[in-house]
Amino acid sequence: MSHPRVKIIFLLLILCANSLQADQVVRAAQTKLAALGYYKARVDGSLGSMTSAAIRRYQLAGKLKVTGSLNQQTLDALGINAPPPAPDYSKINALFDDGPLSGKDSAAQVEAIRHAQRVLAESGFYAGPHNGLPSTTLTASIKEWQLAQSLPQTGKLDVRTLAGLGIVGN
Repeated sequence: MSHPRVKIIFLLLILCANSLQADQVVRAAQTKLAALGYYKARVDGSLGSMTSAAIRRYQLAGKLKVTGSLNQQTLDALGINAPPPAPDYSKINALFDDGPLSGKDSAAQVEAIRHAQRVLAESGFYAGPHNGLPSTTLTASIKEWQLAQSLPQTGKLDVRTLAGLGIVGN
């Protein structure tokens, strides 16, 4: 095996181990939140909108900083001894597939994502950062919002979703 291949395999193993550890932290948090009555969904290790909402309720009740994320303060309060999981970011273009912003420059797409994050957060569907970056949490929030609006649950910022969020024309 050549030297570059060994490096690639080693990096892949590290990435997989970190992902597995993050899933285990989220799973532990979901289990504790379920036992405390804050989380009613399936314990799956995924940091989606249902988990974020449960975290927010727990943080609010515990007089913690309300972020909807597993920050160190929340992990400590839950008695989970682990670093907070890193956000799972996906590609920007995937969020705009076949939509009116799919051909736009990345600055316009980032601004549209920020706008969507703000509107979804104000509506109670999103608890993540307003950083203009797509994530699995954002995609799950978009799907929940689409369901509430009787739109197809694509999880994408398509024409109807952009219009409903007031983003068309940005």
